[in-house]
Amino acid sequence: MSKRITLYQRLKPEVKAGLELNALKGYDFSTDIIVGLLKSTQFYSDLTIDQVKSIIVFSDVKPKSVHDIKYGDFLLKDYED
Repeated sequence: MSKRITLYQRLKPEVKAGLELNALKGYDFSTDIIVGLLKSTQFYSDLTIDQVKSIIVFSDVKPKSVHDIKYGDFLLKDYED
């Protein structure tokens, strides 16, 4: 049986750092909601456009292309076996 990996566990370090920094700047309510969402979600495709927008805003990590937004490559590390 394989362990289920959440999106939070797959976040790139710079995304987590951005969320933590914005929490310290006083946006802790918003970042707590985002972290909770990421800890309860396993698939990027389960996120809404508005949720992805909030992650972008509060992580200070910007996508480089529409493909980054579509597939989440700018946020997530590759799966590790």
